[in-house]
Amino acid sequence: MRRPDNIAYGVNDPLPARLALGLALQQIAFLGALMVIPDIYARASGLPEPDGFLNLASATLLVSALVIVLQVRAIGYLGAGYYYPLQATGAVLPGMYLVAQLPGAGLEAVFGMVWVVGLTQIGFSFLILRMRNIFTAEVSGVAVMLIGLGLGTLGLQQMFGPHQHGTGPTGGSLLAGALALATMVGCNVWARGLLKLLAPLAGLLVGMGFSLAFGLMPEQMQAWHALAWLRLPQLPAFGWRFEAAAIVPYAVTGFALAVTSLGTQTIVQRSADADWVRPYLFLLARGVRAEGVAHLFAALVNGLPMAASGGAVSLAAASGSASRYLGYWTAGLLLLAALVPKLIGAWLLLPPPVMGALLVYLATFTTLSGLQLIASRMLDNRRVLAVGLGLVAGTGMPLIQAAVQQLWPALTYVMLSGLAAGVCVTVLVSSIFRIGIRQGTRQRFALAGTTLDDITAFLEAQGRLWGARHDPVRRAELVGWQVIEALTSHHLVASPTSEIEVETGFDEYIFTLIVRYHGSLLPLAKQPPTADELLASTEAELQMAGYLVGRSAHSARASRAGDGLCTLRLTFEN
Repeated sequence: MRRPDNIAYGVNDPLPARLALGLALQQIAFLGALMVIPDIYARASGLPEPDGFLNLASATLLVSALVIVLQVRAIGYLGAGYYYPLQATGAVLPGMYLVAQLPGAGLEAVFGMVWVVGLTQIGFSFLILRMRNIFTAEVSGVAVMLIGLGLGTLGLQQMFGPHQHGTGPTGGSLLAGALALATMVGCNVWARGLLKLLAPLAGLLVGMGFSLAFGLMPEQMQAWHALAWLRLPQLPAFGWRFEAAAIVPYAVTGFALAVTSLGTQTIVQRSADADWVRPYLFLLARGVRAEGVAHLFAALVNGLPMAASGGAVSLAAASGSASRYLGYWTAGLLLLAALVPKLIGAWLLLPPPVMGALLVYLATFTTLSGLQLIASRMLDNRRVLAVGLGLVAGTGMPLIQAAVQQLWPALTYVMLSGLAAGVCVTVLVSSIFRIGIRQGTRQRFALAGTTLDDITAFLEAQGRLWGARHDPVRRAELVGWQVIEALTSHHLVASPTSEIEVETGFDEYIFTLIVRYHGSLLPLAKQPPTADELLASTEAELQMAGYLVGRSAHSARASRAGDGLCTLRLTFEN
C-alpha cells in the first residue's frame, strides 16, 4: 500500500496528539450534526422531552463508538482495518414509521427488530467475495458518485431549504454558511500545516462564531442551557418485541445499508492507497460484517440503525488523514458525548447552512473520486448506459419514491435508498448487457500486412467491451506489437506469409493475451544482455526482445507443441 500525495498520514501512521484531537473534534462535529435524526424521530413518535431524545441519541452514539473500534481493530473476521464510522441517517425513518403503525407493534417492535438489520448485513457479508464480477470498478464509481451527489444535495437543502421546524434560511444564516464554506476552501487551498489539515473545523468554527455573535439562534440557546452536564442514559429505553410483519422492511433497510457500506469503504480504500485499482472484497466483507454486529448491539440498547458515513471518510481524506488511529480518538469523544447532554445539544445548535457548507465542501471531493473511478475503465456504449442509468436512478429516487407512495402505498416500505437503487440498476443493466459476451476472443492476423494500429484496434475494442482498465490494455497493445516485430525480424515464424492467432481473455482481475504461431519459440530471458553482447551478436537482440516482452507482462510463459505450434501466454493485472 503506497500513501497518496494528498494524504499526510497513512492507514497505520500514528497521529500527533494535538492533531488527532483536532481531527476527532472535526469528525464528531460532522457525525453529531445528524443527531437531528434522533430528534426528528423522537418528536414524530411523541417521546417525552428531553428524556426520550437523549436516551435515543445516547444509544445511537454508543453504537457509533463501538463500530468505529471494531473497524479499526479488525479482530478475527470483523473489521475492515480502516477508519470509517456509522452515522444516523434519515433513510431508516420511513421503515421505522411504518412498523410503528402496525397494529399492536409499538416502540418495542420498532427497536427490537433492529436485529434484522444486523443479521441481513452479516448474511450479505458472506456473499461479497462472490461478487468479483458484479461489484466492478464502474459499479464502485457509481456508488461513490451517488454518495457525493447525496452529500451535495443534502448540503444545498441545509443551506437553502426548509429546516426541521419548517422554517427557511435567513439572510444572516446564509451569510454564516457562506463564510464557513469560504473559510474551508481558503484554508484548503492557501493554508499550510495544521490549519490546512483542519480546514473543515476552521470553517465550522467561523460559521458558529458568526451565528453566536449576531444572535441567530436564541431559541436553540435557551433549550441548550436547560440541559444537564451529566446524565446516565436509560438503556434500553423502549424494550424489545418480535414482529413478523417488520422483517421485510428491516431486511430491505439492512440490504440498503450494506450497499451504502460498499460505496463508503470504496472511498476509504481508494483514498488510502495510491496504487488502488479495485475494491478489496475480503475487506469489504469484514467491514459489512462489523456493521452487522454493531446493529445487533443497537437492538440491545435501542439505538437507531445507522449508515456508513461517506461524509466522515471524505472529511478525513480531505484533511489529509487515512490513519485508523483517528478511530480511537473519535470513539472516545462519541462515548463522552453519550454521557453529556450538553454536548448532544451542542450539535443541534449548529446552524443548518453552516453544516450545509461542510456537506457541499465534502461533496466535491467525493463526487470527483467516483468520476475518476468510472473513468479509469474503458467503457463501451453498454457500460456507459449502465453507469448513466444507475446515476439517473440514484439521483431521481426521491421522485420515484413519491410516485410509488401515491400509486402503490403498500410497496413504500420496500423502496431502496437512492444509493442502493443506483447500484442495483447499474449491476442489473451491466449483467443484462453482458449476456452473450464471451470472456475470450480470437482473431487471426497476417504477419505481412499487420500494423500496430490493427493490434491496437482489436485489443481496445475488447478492453472497452469488458470494461478493463486503460493501463493493462495499453501494455498488452505494446507487448503484442513487440512480439510481432520479434517474430518477423528474427525469422521465428515458419513462413513470411504465415498467420498468427491472437486470443484475449478477461476475468475482471486479469487481462490475458495469447499469441499462437508455427515456428520457433521466442526466448523469454530473465536477464537482459549486456551492451557488449548487443553489439556483438544478433542473438543478443533476440534475447533483449524476449526479456522486454516478459518484463512488460505480469507473467509470461512460452511453450511449443510437437507439430511446431508455439504458444506465448501473457497476463496483465487489471
